[in-house]
Amino acid sequence: MGLKTSTKVIGVISCFTGWAGAGGAYVTLSHPWSDLVFWPLFLCVGMAHVVIAIKKDFEVLSSSNASQAKKLGSLKFLGHWVGDIHQPLHVSFEDDRGGNNVLVTGECGSNLHSAWDTCLVLKAVGEDVGEAATELMKTITPAKIESWTHSDPKDWANESFTIAEQAQTKYCIQQGASCDQPSGKVKIDAAYVAANTPIIREQLQKSGVRLAHLLDAALGK
Repeated sequence: MGLKTSTKVIGVISCFTGWAGAGGAYVTLSHPWSDLVFWPLFLCVGMAHVVIAIKKDFEVLSSSNASQAKKLGSLKFLGHWVGDIHQPLHVSFEDDRGGNNVLVTGECGSNLHSAWDTCLVLKAVGEDVGEAATELMKTITPAKIESWTHSDPKDWANESFTIAEQAQTKYCIQQGASCDQPSGKVKIDAAYVAANTPIIREQLQKSGVRLAHLLDAALGK
């Protein structure tokens, strides 16, 4: 595998679905941000650039002219996109399909993308959605809300990309300005889970707070 350019996110493309749904893959691209307004269809036919998708669905939900049916559709998609963009391996590299080609062993099976989609989330917050939400909300302070909502979707993508490149994620190995796919399988053991659980919990908190902020703004609250 060749070297991967390690830069801030300059493009995020939705090919499937993610934290808000089934497994997915998002990729970073070596093209100027301004080139990506229409270019993403080159890789994912019929799917939109997720940062732009958030903007478009927010606009529909905010519109006084859009039909209720269109608003309902945008409401569903907005929640989906915001969840997706906070899953670090949805903001990653194309050549390994966002970690789908990075195999894992240990406490999570299959591949690294799948592990971050589901297995590690369940280990971080448990299987009871209601209990998980209640526990996550307990540590969301007004200061965190203030900090997390003073940003935009491109910033959220950059945050996720930074996590994807961190050594403890073991998605890629940093070598100067590049990041290479690890050789062999990534071992997900108790130490890996412990190191990444706080990150996963905070990403879930951020996605919820930011989605709530978007909905308040769109619905005039």
